[in-house]
Amino acid sequence: MSARGGTDWGSGRTLTGLIVGGVALLLFIFVELRHRQPLLELRVFKSFAFTQGIILSWILYAALFGSIILFPLMLQQAKGYTPLETGLILLPQALGSMLGMPIGGRLFDRFGARPIVITGTVFISTALLIMSQITLDRPLYVIMLNLFLLGCGMGLSMMTMNTYILNTAPKELVGRVTPLTNSAQQVIVSFAVAGLTGYLSTHSDKVLAAYKGPNPLEAVVGAFGDTFLLTSGFAIAGFVLSLFIRRVKPAAQKSGSGDVRGEESMLAGH
Repeated sequence: MSARGGTDWGSGRTLTGLIVGGVALLLFIFVELRHRQPLLELRVFKSFAFTQGIILSWILYAALFGSIILFPLMLQQAKGYTPLETGLILLPQALGSMLGMPIGGRLFDRFGARPIVITGTVFISTALLIMSQITLDRPLYVIMLNLFLLGCGMGLSMMTMNTYILNTAPKELVGRVTPLTNSAQQVIVSFAVAGLTGYLSTHSDKVLAAYKGPNPLEAVVGAFGDTFLLTSGFAIAGFVLSLFIRRVKPAAQKSGSGDVRGEESMLAGH
């Protein structure tokens, strides 16, 4: 693995880009808060529950999409599978997500977001912690079971969090939440993928340089395990934050039950 991405983090070009980008972000926030019809409605962050929910979703996105990029890299670079074989091995993750999404949607109306997200983050944390102990001779079915567990956690938590975020937004700003969440998601995913792959590249070179054994692939797999351990830290942080989620009314109910009762009385009069 090349260490070019890792060695450039402290270069003048990288630091300049980060500083300019940070200043531009602050100016963008300042302009958006002063505009009556902003491109991104940042005033929604006045809601504590919304802010808590979106921060939790950012943490989960970082853990999930960071791990999603790690699995195919590990399977091809360390295990030697072809791209087609890798795609087939990753199928349990999609199946787990397919099962978790409708289950989470049904349970959300009955129990709220907290128990569902807690369960989902436990699944994600467990899968990533097990993967942090990966070895070169780990059976393939163990990896696939972890992928299924990760997919179940993804399906349970992500759809539930998206609904929770909409429900916690102020009712007058609900229609403007989606552009904000979509834009923030793309930024967080980009940072997570770049950060974790950069760490993997740099850490792999260090591990390989210190490795004295007969099979260098063992060192590569160990570097992937350390990166999975780092990713599990995001999931564990999400689990802790999910403990403080409160139950909120659906957005449709917050729009005014009195208006609904008024319409029903008018219909009854006719």
